[in-house]
Amino acid sequence: MLECLQGDKNLGIDPGSRRRRVALALAIALALGGCYDPVSRGPSGPPVFYPRPPDAPRVQFLTAINTSRDIARERTGFGKLFLGAVDAFAESDALKQPYGVATWQGKVYVADRTGGDVKVFDLKQNRYSLLSGRSGVMAEPTNLCIDRDGYKFIVESMRKMIHVFDPADAYLTTFRVKDGRPGGVAVVGKELFVTDVTGDRILVLDRSTGKQVRTFGSKGGDPGQFRMPNAIATDENGYLYVSDQMNCRFQKLDTSGKPLLAAGEPGDSYGAFARPRGIAVGPDGVVYVVESEFEIVQMFSQEGKVLMGLGNFHARPGFLELPAGVAVDKTCLPYFQKYIDPRFEPEYLVFVVSQVGATRVGVYAFGNFKEGAELPVVPPPSAEATPPEKKPAAAAAPKSPPAK
Repeated sequence: MLECLQGDKNLGIDPGSRRRRVALALAIALALGGCYDPVSRGPSGPPVFYPRPPDAPRVQFLTAINTSRDIARERTGFGKLFLGAVDAFAESDALKQPYGVATWQGKVYVADRTGGDVKVFDLKQNRYSLLSGRSGVMAEPTNLCIDRDGYKFIVESMRKMIHVFDPADAYLTTFRVKDGRPGGVAVVGKELFVTDVTGDRILVLDRSTGKQVRTFGSKGGDPGQFRMPNAIATDENGYLYVSDQMNCRFQKLDTSGKPLLAAGEPGDSYGAFARPRGIAVGPDGVVYVVESEFEIVQMFSQEGKVLMGLGNFHARPGFLELPAGVAVDKTCLPYFQKYIDPRFEPEYLVFVVSQVGATRVGVYAFGNFKEGAELPVVPPPSAEATPPEKKPAAAAAPKSPPAK
């Protein structure tokens, strides 16, 4: 089982400097219209692991997806010589301001807010496409979920809409949320569970008709109450996990709204939040919660105990910038095998979306270091990368993941 972080527990960044940096990055992104050079197909230099040595690695940063070129099939032979290593896709295929992410059967679906569509990266076929294509259904998608059968539910928060697509990515219908503003969506059985950002509650809709069948929750700080709930996810047992933003916590509930766990509090240390956003649950029960203000993904046990974090090594590959969405997946693992350190045994992948920066969709592997393998020796980050008064915390992490 992963153990709690030890030593300095500060999350490791000055929020004032982060705001200035993000403002500059957003200004540049708007000026360039989302066009930038794609990152390399894998991080150069030594592999990036979390937590920091001397603790045993449990997460490795693998690569980033920024444009359609990052999944293009590499040419060989004369094709590579005369046409280049990869197909030259248009710059318009770059992610502009991604927010939500979901996966299904080797495909990565990214809700690109200013890109105006859900962008689909088919890792198996090395293909890129737009989910709504020329239909013009979407304008500003923000969040999404995919059920076990491959049906997609796409949230447009400001337009108060939920679009539905089938397993073959064909458009089916659109539900209009008349009472409240949807933030995130999750599906359990025949029902959709939608966070109401302005109403501080959860809307329960019939997944076939979009009709509201009930609600639960109210404004407040008690268990089962919310203040600006945004993201929502489910686990393999059908429990709900809600990112409760203004209460600086996440909650676990059953589908009737009964609260089962509340974890987190305001603060800048591990286990605390300033602005929780995306949330996902691994097959091992680990709860991944995006902390947008301090640019880190925190990992929690089913008991609400903080385990470790990822994405917060400043100036290193995989560093998060204004992160929003997170997804966990096993089906895509074979397509990233070439990036995995030979000493590391991955169990599943974690996809984290940053709205700005060089890692729009960061791909991380959760797993174990092989028995007897030499642990990496990584020098501490430079003074420029991490202020000396706010060093990232280390973590103790034995081999087996936490039980459900």
